[in-house]
Amino acid sequence: MKKTVKRMALLTFAVLVGTGAAFAGGKNDAPSAARDAVRIQLKWLPQAQFMGYYAAAAKGYYADENLTVEIIPGGGDITETAAVYSGQVDVGVTWVSNLIVARSNGLDLINVAQIYQRSGLVLVTKKDSGVVNGADIGAGTNVGNWMGGNEYEIKSLLAKLGMPEKSLIQQGFDMNDFDNGGITAASAMTYNELGLVKNSYEGALGYGGEVNVIDMNDEGVAMLEDCMFVKESWAKANQDKLVRFIRASLKGWKYACENPTEAAQIVFLAGSSVSQPHQEYMAAEVAKLVTVDTQGNTVPLDSLGAFDAAAFQRTLAETQAYAGLSDSSAAAKLKALTLADIYTDAYWKAAK
Repeated sequence: MKKTVKRMALLTFAVLVGTGAAFAGGKNDAPSAARDAVRIQLKWLPQAQFMGYYAAAAKGYYADENLTVEIIPGGGDITETAAVYSGQVDVGVTWVSNLIVARSNGLDLINVAQIYQRSGLVLVTKKDSGVVNGADIGAGTNVGNWMGGNEYEIKSLLAKLGMPEKSLIQQGFDMNDFDNGGITAASAMTYNELGLVKNSYEGALGYGGEVNVIDMNDEGVAMLEDCMFVKESWAKANQDKLVRFIRASLKGWKYACENPTEAAQIVFLAGSSVSQPHQEYMAAEVAKLVTVDTQGNTVPLDSLGAFDAAAFQRTLAETQAYAGLSDSSAAAKLKALTLADIYTDAYWKAAK
């Protein structure tokens, strides 16, 4: 019987957290109206990809810092960089490459905590394809990606292999083309699509060990992904509040990484309609991205959110090489960007 991936319907909504209304409060018993408000825009819908923020709310860490935090899911036509720049929200979560492109387009956004320390992007192939690692990708290999800024690592890998970009084709937001053979090497996030390929719970394909995984970290083209970012002018005007928010969020991430099963349950109860088994798989995989760097070194839990200059430099260089901005002014700004334009560790250090 042919297998198909069932698309999981997800709800878009905003959850007010840290007040005791949706989650348990912390040591700070001040009325929510007396607390400082922060709104954080996620890159996507509620799922364990963002478990640290939900854990910080559920365990009362935001309340302990005298904060009322509203976690706003992404999805649809929401662009997290635009939402932060316009002032609709205070903090955002995005990939570093998205932040770099936004900066090139004149948005004064800055990374204040690098949550994911390694890339979660892989290519997955079937065992019988003969494509085991990057070196096996040949002229006849159909390589898929969702595009829209998600493809820079894959383009970098193809360039490293001397392969033309035409080998890269548009991939849908499911794994059906991989399943039916239309795509030989399909893009997948370790915490999402890879689980839907390998696992056997509802909505998954159940390939188990009958797949090969080509990891961008192993191939030397890894780029940094989920980070916490703000508008520079907002950060300067709200330094104390930002530091408290970072401190509570990092505490939430530490708790989530130490307790991924509970973190998955917290996110599930927060309203995610991703199945709980997949949510638990996702939480375990996300914890790896937060606590292991691109070289495979363990990141101490007390150093979560740290900045690896070498990983940032590679991310900047690959974005400069493959973003392909059509606006000449933005393209020129992109080429001129330095690491100092992308991130600051000042607020992160103050939160330690």
